[in-house]
Amino acid sequence: MSWDDLSKDELLSRFLQMEERIDELEEKIAQKDKRIEEQNERIEEQQERIEEQQERIEELETRLRKYENPHTPPSKRRSGTDESPTSQDDEDDDVRTDGGTPGRKDGHNPEWRSPPDPDEEIEVTSDCCPECGDHFDESVGVSPRLVEEVPDPQPPEVTQYNRHRYQCDSCGTETVATHPDCPDEGQFGVNVIAQSALSRYDHRLPYRKITDRFEQLHGLELSGASAWHATERAARAGRCEYEQIRREIQEAEIVHVDETGIKRDGDQAWIWTFRTDEHTLYAVRESRGSDVPAEVLGEDFAGTVICDGWTAYPAFSSTLQRCWAHLLREAEDVASDHEEAEPVYRYLKQMFVGLQSWLETDPDPRARAQMHRACQDGLRSLVERSVTDEPVATLLGKIEGGLDHWLTFVGEPAVSPTNNAAENALREPVVLRKIIGTLRNDRGMFVHETILSLLATWRQQGRNPYEELTRVVHDNEMISREQTVPVVETSG
Repeated sequence: MSWDDLSKDELLSRFLQMEERIDELEEKIAQKDKRIEEQNERIEEQQERIEEQQERIEELETRLRKYENPHTPPSKRRSGTDESPTSQDDEDDDVRTDGGTPGRKDGHNPEWRSPPDPDEEIEVTSDCCPECGDHFDESVGVSPRLVEEVPDPQPPEVTQYNRHRYQCDSCGTETVATHPDCPDEGQFGVNVIAQSALSRYDHRLPYRKITDRFEQLHGLELSGASAWHATERAARAGRCEYEQIRREIQEAEIVHVDETGIKRDGDQAWIWTFRTDEHTLYAVRESRGSDVPAEVLGEDFAGTVICDGWTAYPAFSSTLQRCWAHLLREAEDVASDHEEAEPVYRYLKQMFVGLQSWLETDPDPRARAQMHRACQDGLRSLVERSVTDEPVATLLGKIEGGLDHWLTFVGEPAVSPTNNAAENALREPVVLRKIIGTLRNDRGMFVHETILSLLATWRQQGRNPYEELTRVVHDNEMISREQTVPVVETSG
């Protein structure tokens, strides 16, 4: 049937149907455009994160080269690759069956690793052809292959120290002679103590597995309780260095702070992290209040605290930088369920991205101050808008509550707008929390915060955790068990 055969009513009906179809298609196109826009925004976010991670990698590589032992031969050095024992380099997806290095692309030159100098060279020769049996006259070339191997596990070395006792004829004081390699307590030496602590906190092994490892590799029999006491001794020896880390953080101009829950004997406690560019400190406390940063950082702390929106931080300090990563995530979540929040999220996103781009131009202090005022006025106008949805009103209330703390990074070039550093620092304690479940007592809290702080700080500084642990245990006097509790007991 042609259009000419249709009546006016039929033509009108067809026309209305076509208009409805057009509207439907336009709506679908608009939805797809919105999805594409959202995907583009996510791609931009990922690109920003990749750039930040790349900058961090370059910074760590530079720092690693700084802390390399100058007496180490170049053939023994690693040039910037993180070879932490916790890295998952043995995943099935990375395994190569062609004899190449896991993860290595064909033709790729692994510049990150120099070939080692051989300790021994063995000439591998052949007398005759495996195909026809004809004898070879001489070699026509050499195809070298370097093979790296570790020594067979060694049994423990048992040394008896006959410590002579003396009594002073003049004053009657009794003295027992000391030796630098003979511990004041226990029967296990420096390496056993260091390996127990690393196995627990770097390799995340339960104490029964630590005992199995010592027995399988070295034939050393020790109980789970002995492995725990060895780890505790490492913490007691390292506590002086822990306190030094605390003092360094107290003097810092910028500190990232965050906290997460942990159980202590079944009761709620909190593990706090305080992180700078060079140091990381953990503190396990029963409190989540402002008394903890006041204790760790000192009530006279004059630096800037980068944090999330928890109320303890403004109660402790007025010089804060609230985390924009938290804010944008929350705004996006609210906007996904409430249309009224979409312009709020869009405004915040545009402001943050715009500020990041503008700050890359390295503006002078006057321009920074002007931009700070303009953006603060913009946020103030944003929170003054009238909304009906309660979640949107709650979001605006949070923005309003932090008006003095969202834009500190605009005026201070060294201040980061996010608290990603502290959040990253809490990942290891969170993983350990899933493994160990609960801390049993104050001594467990003491060991937990001490060893975690030492290992995290040493990694930041490009130092070898095993070498540092053995140094600490060998060189430092162990504090008494009576002192193995947090400096200040808090509750609430």
